[in-house]
Amino acid sequence: MTQDESRPAIQITLHPNGVAAPSEAAALVCREVVDFYLDAVGKADLAARPPVPEDAFFRFEIKGPALSEAERRALYENWILAKAFQDLMRGVRASLEEAFLFVKLFSIGQMKATSNSTLDDIMAPFRNDAARRNFPPLLAHVNSKLERPLEFVDAYQSMQDARNCLEHRAGIVGKKDAADDGVMRLRFPRVKMFFVRDDAEIELERGTAVEAGTQILMRMDLRVREFKIGERLTIAAADFDEIAFACYYFGNQLAQRLPKNAATNPRLDTPQ
Repeated sequence: MTQDESRPAIQITLHPNGVAAPSEAAALVCREVVDFYLDAVGKADLAARPPVPEDAFFRFEIKGPALSEAERRALYENWILAKAFQDLMRGVRASLEEAFLFVKLFSIGQMKATSNSTLDDIMAPFRNDAARRNFPPLLAHVNSKLERPLEFVDAYQSMQDARNCLEHRAGIVGKKDAADDGVMRLRFPRVKMFFVRDDAEIELERGTAVEAGTQILMRMDLRVREFKIGERLTIAAADFDEIAFACYYFGNQLAQRLPKNAATNPRLDTPQ
């Protein structure tokens, strides 16, 4: 028996579902929260502040500017959407970092570690490497290892731009948000569903007639929205639903396109 053969070894099984989980969870929660609260805010009487909770024993009075019903509605919608975009982006980013770890471990195949190391200790350099990278180069590295690359840089940046406008400028488009022509262009992610007829893509819309047996195809796409300086950035629940599902789809496709050679699961060798 050689020295290498006598060393204890641990085999790590990589699960693609762990890559998809963060973005899928974020999409589910954010979509439900936005659907519920935008619907509730739309039906609520926002002409005045909400009443004091009945079970409140002591409460400070906080003075602030008088708000009209429209101003209060916009304030609440901005807050909800800014938080939702932030969490969506965090979920997408987390899935991409998990994919980075997956492809790194997959390519290494075998590593050596001291016997007193924990799994977190061993993974820390890879996780730190992923955390230091901006989104575009991180996705570029992961894409180089996937069966087919994914496009999501413009979509991620647009979600970041929308969050910044909602959070820092109360949803009113400013010079920082717009291009030189005074227009803010957001390229929101969406999943395009279509079929092919006479070599042309026909997008599925409400009322579209589709013959039985027609193959329905899906791919990641961008929906461009434009806002001029001084306009309010408006995002309806239906718009956000589309964005959230695209983030879910991104995580799902990221997991599906990872390397699949099960015979090269990473292995940890430790000295006796």
